[in-house]
Amino acid sequence: MRSRPPTPEALLTRSVRQLLDAAGIWHYKAWGGPMSAPGIPDIIGCFKGRFIGIEIKAPNGKVSEYQAEFLRRINAAGGIGFVARNLDTVIDKLGLGDRFLIR
Repeated sequence: MRSRPPTPEALLTRSVRQLLDAAGIWHYKAWGGPMSAPGIPDIIGCFKGRFIGIEIKAPNGKVSEYQAEFLRRINAAGGIGFVARNLDTVIDKLGLGDRFLIR
């Protein structure tokens, strides 16, 4: 039995987590399920004292209403919540450009 290749979201999730590890940002992968809040972002963490929620989506992936509302509430409460479709978005939203971009 062959294993399936990882999905684009799984590959991006792995890359985002590696980036966060390299930046020393505490985080964990949240797994949605019947006992979790609807729309919880894929990655939850804390950066410079601020709560972060990152929803990982493939380039054409659709954000559900629950996910959009969860991210809106994170931002309204002073956290950093966003949808990441690539690593550049994560670098930009967390202000890591000076550390990870070559100019």
